[in-house]
Formats: sequence, C-alpha cells, structure tokens
Amino acid sequence: MQLATRRLLGVKLAVAVTVALTACSQAEQTTESAPLAQIASGDETAPAENGIDQLPAEEVLEKVVANLERAGSFRVSGTTLKDSTIDITFKVGEGSVGTVTTGSEVELIASDDVVYITSDRETLAEVIDADIDDTIAGKWIRLSPDESEDSDYRIFADASSFVDAVLGLPVEAGPTSVKEVDGVPAVGLTLADSGGMLWVAAEGKPLPVRFEEKGASGNAGVLTFNDFGADVEIKAPKDSNVIDPAELPKDDEDSDGGE
Repeated sequence: MQLATRRLLGVKLAVAVTVALTACSQAEQTTESAPLAQIASGDETAPAENGIDQLPAEEVLEKVVANLERAGSFRVSGTTLKDSTIDITFKVGEGSVGTVTTGSEVELIASDDVVYITSDRETLAEVIDADIDDTIAGKWIRLSPDESEDSDYRIFADASSFVDAVLGLPVEAGPTSVKEVDGVPAVGLTLADSGGMLWVAAEGKPLPVRFEEKGASGNAGVLTFNDFGADVEIKAPKDSNVIDPAELPKDDEDSDGGE
C-alpha cells in the first residue's frame, strides 16, 4: 500500500505514536514550539536549491511522503519528550527492525504485517498481559494484526503506519525560510493538531531531516531521519523461537484458577 494513500488516518495515529513511544497515557505538554535556537542555526541561508520553499506547504509534505516511498528504506531514531528512545529501520512494503526503549529495551521485528517483540520477562508480561516464565522471556512474542490492532507497537508494523502517525496531518504553517538543521539546509513545516515541526531537506530530494514534537528541547522530543535507501534485511524469527500470546494464560485467569 502506498504511503500517501493512508494519510487520512493521521489524526488517530498521531495520538497512537505518542502512546507507542512512551508506553504510558498521554500527559499534557507545553504549548510552546521547539525553540528554533536549539534545533537550527539562526542564520538564514540561500533559497532552497530544490525549490521547495516556493511550494505550498501541503505539496511539500506530499513530496516528502512520496520520496520516502521511493527511497525504499529509511531509519528513524531519537528520544521523545516522555524519555522513550526509538531506533527503527523501515523497509517499505516489507516491515521494520529495531528497538524501542522505555525503561527496558524492547527488540522489534515486523514482517508481513505481523509484529514480533522480545524483551525481559517483566516487560513482556506487561505488554501482553500474560504470565511469562523465564524460558518464554527469551522467545519472540507474535502480535498478529488482530491482536496488535490496539497495541503500542502497531505503528511500527510497516513504513506506512509510522509515516501516517508522524506526518499524516494537515500542515498548519510553512514552509519557513531555509535554515541549517544538523548541518543540512532545510525548511520547516508546522503540522496541525500535533504542533510538531518537520524539517525537510532544501537540497537534493525533499526528504525529512528531523521531526520535533511540540515543546522539544535539546534532543528530547526529536526524531532524526536518515539512511535512505540503505540495504535492510527484514527476517521474521524462526517459528521454533516464537510464542503465540493466545496460548499463554492471562494473569487474571491464573489467579482465578487458584481460588
């Protein structure tokens, strides 16, 4: 499925991405945008070499989404305002691989619309709401589409889900004049509802440079995009090393059985 065709789901997924990256309920955030001095140099550069500063904001965002799809793969890494860290590489049309860390690190592989996760015993038990012994903790937990529909990790199932969650909103303002962001000339787009700022490369292909949550400060609330078109191997775990959570006893069932 093409990335651009799924942007209508953006409002719902914008909430989901906050939940997914923090593994907790959404708390009130500051209404101030990320201080420009912390994310870009104060000096304006020449007009965008690729001309995106002259385009309507929505057209710029459409080009970004289309170029991500054409790239075939990309990596997203950074830390949210809730102190959750992600490092995920997506392969368009296949899935993703990487880690999500909120207290404990969770390894993740997504392939053929199925998400597999593994972590320590306590984290897995909390994620799937089931009793897990030490032997199972070393396995991968399969989250099928039906089981993971409301899961925090569902947005990592494929590139489309993640792009929709982060970029699938109307543009409220922009593009800005060209600024230097992480050493790259870029223009900024402010996304509606989320208030996030997307910085887009102003030279070469219009690809995302970084995304900042509203209230981003320093490196907190900042996601960086890179490794476009890199070779990525998405390989699901062997069946012998995978556990179906439907086969595990739920915590409440286990306690009821003891009465």
